[in-house]
Amino acid sequence: MTKARFYSKALDKHFEVERIIGEFHGEEDGPVLVFFGGIHGNESSGVVALIEVMEEIKRLKPKIKGSIYAITGNMNSLQKEQRFEKEDLNRIWTKDRMRRLEKGTFAESELNADEKEQLELFKIGKEIFKKHAHQVYCIDLHTTSAPTVPFITLNDTLINRDFATKFPVPVIIGIEEFLVGPLLSWVMEIGYPSLAFEAGEHFSEESIKFHKAFVWLSLVHGGLISEKEAPEFGKHHLILAASNADHGRIFEVYHRKGVSPEENFEMKPGYANLQPVVKGEKLASNVDGDIISPENGRVFMPLYQKQGNDGFFLAREVAPFWLALSARLRKWKFETVLTWLPGVRRDQKEKHTLIVNKSVAKFLAVEIFHLLGYRTKVRLENELRFTKREYDVRGVAQRQ
Repeated sequence: MTKARFYSKALDKHFEVERIIGEFHGEEDGPVLVFFGGIHGNESSGVVALIEVMEEIKRLKPKIKGSIYAITGNMNSLQKEQRFEKEDLNRIWTKDRMRRLEKGTFAESELNADEKEQLELFKIGKEIFKKHAHQVYCIDLHTTSAPTVPFITLNDTLINRDFATKFPVPVIIGIEEFLVGPLLSWVMEIGYPSLAFEAGEHFSEESIKFHKAFVWLSLVHGGLISEKEAPEFGKHHLILAASNADHGRIFEVYHRKGVSPEENFEMKPGYANLQPVVKGEKLASNVDGDIISPENGRVFMPLYQKQGNDGFFLAREVAPFWLALSARLRKWKFETVLTWLPGVRRDQKEKHTLIVNKSVAKFLAVEIFHLLGYRTKVRLENELRFTKREYDVRGVAQRQ
């Protein structure tokens, strides 16, 4: 698809967009920032923000160090104002599918509409990664079906943390333990830091404002333009900082309520992201009755749309002490000690995966593995499989 024409409900306006919204290269080599908007077709806010920022860059001509790319995600679904057509484009970047794309063992006629979008994005991503020797940062712009304060989600690596904590918004870690196949997992797997920014509710004009603010701050914090050349940098910072009371805090997701179409899941009205909930509180219902909160915490990404299989998540704040300890232990490579413990062994085929025997290693809390960057990816009857990102402390460009 060469161009997509879509409607912004927030602005009551139609836009026309190409796959590459904008591309800028400075005279001097430096970092590379790749922005994605509209990976979900019902989330047009990020695309609108990228169109407007790219136009501002073209007009203002700031001095750029490095390169900037702005890319449209699911163009087909964006036109149709739907999240996806056949499959969620942000859930199909699994290892098996990526191996298939790498080998080219498919006929394009076999692909559904969302897989065709993935193939185009994959080719563009590979070209960008091949072209640039400097560190590439990828940022995926999203909105949610419920009212929310702006926040960042990321795979919990130290390079991701270092970048994310420059922004005056809450940061959510641990969600990768519950999601299969998001775009940024592929990006992290091949060694590039990445994060997702959720700006607000799908059809809110404020979401566009927050997305624009975040893009400008990203260009400054990423080292591509100077603060003085970013229009209204201070205002953008204040807009995000004033949007919520939790900025600067880090939360960890610890519970997911998965849903299926046949269970008639319905979230109780009125919940906003990071809203406190108490143990036993009714959060939703389905054909089996009420669904209650298993613990005290913060409700995260409650589902208020028809498409999607994540009913809600629960999160809790992580104390600064544990974050600092985690960083120290990872830099010291303390993880090597884990394989000395009874009931813990390293997977022979995947060197960054640990297999833990539940009956032997009962004394090892999951939190210990989380501290060291490992996340539970597979839970079997007798064992757990914990996996961490290869590029935790440093990115791929720093190891070449």
